[in-house]
Amino acid sequence: MLDLALPSMLSPLYLLAQEEATGGFQLSTILNQALNGLGIVGILLLTGLGLSITFGVMRIINLAHGEFIMLGAYITFLMQDVFKMDLLLTIPFAFLGTAIIGAVVELTIIRRLYGRPLETLLATWGLSIVLQGVIKLIFTAQLKYVKSPAYLSGNVTFMSDPSGSPLVAISYYRLFIIGVALALLGVTMYLFYGTSWGRQIRAVTQNRSMAQCLGVNTKLVDMGTFAYGCGLAGVAGAVISALKTVAPPMGQDYLVDAWMVVVTGGVDKLIGILAGSFLIGESNAILAFILNDPTARVLVLGAVIILIRYRPEGLFTVQKRT
Repeated sequence: MLDLALPSMLSPLYLLAQEEATGGFQLSTILNQALNGLGIVGILLLTGLGLSITFGVMRIINLAHGEFIMLGAYITFLMQDVFKMDLLLTIPFAFLGTAIIGAVVELTIIRRLYGRPLETLLATWGLSIVLQGVIKLIFTAQLKYVKSPAYLSGNVTFMSDPSGSPLVAISYYRLFIIGVALALLGVTMYLFYGTSWGRQIRAVTQNRSMAQCLGVNTKLVDMGTFAYGCGLAGVAGAVISALKTVAPPMGQDYLVDAWMVVVTGGVDKLIGILAGSFLIGESNAILAFILNDPTARVLVLGAVIILIRYRPEGLFTVQKRT
């Protein structure tokens, strides 16, 4: 799972010391951990949304998804370093840049591997290695840093102690992450369920041969869908870049979590991505505070494995005719 930095006054050790002094857990501690979990939920939703498109809709096992997140972060760094852009202004460039790269990848590699999951897995794994190597050649392996906007610094405080120190608070940047994630989810749902392009995508997914007979350009739909999923990964990288240092292997930190979100929520329903992100993010935040972070990782991963064992379709699935 992901661990976001907390202000020193809101760290688990500080809160635990406060509770030991007063005896037992207080409501403010639980509320603060729940807000901390919301920040993780936003990141999981951002990183899992693009993967839900490429895997859930196209059935492409894309092990290079983390590298597209990394590419979005590097595009954001480049825009800031060269053109001195605000972080918000770099988001469209991150989306377009990674979407174009995704379209090229689909046209040259993925298109020849539909219906061959093992070959697709190996090809995208090799692609992830190549992308990391190219980035190292261009930017070197030195860590890069992206500045967050000054207007997104600070916290929203909900509860304070008598001295005025915050007990329950969430940073503006985490609220920004949650807002961007929910906005992208809403836009994606509209595109898939409210436009003709979305109807073509669902038609190709359910019956490719029949869609071709009805005049749908399946190759164009495939390329556009894969490019859109990669573009969403680029937006995730742009938003996350201000939280963590930008480096070639950074995408691997989010790949496993994105897969867990997709398989937990269900690969056929976008609303399942929101449910999976919420369950995994909040569970990790609460368990990490009550126990410790490694134990929380093990428990959450174990719960996901049990869920897949007894409900392999995930929490939500599309009912299809057989």
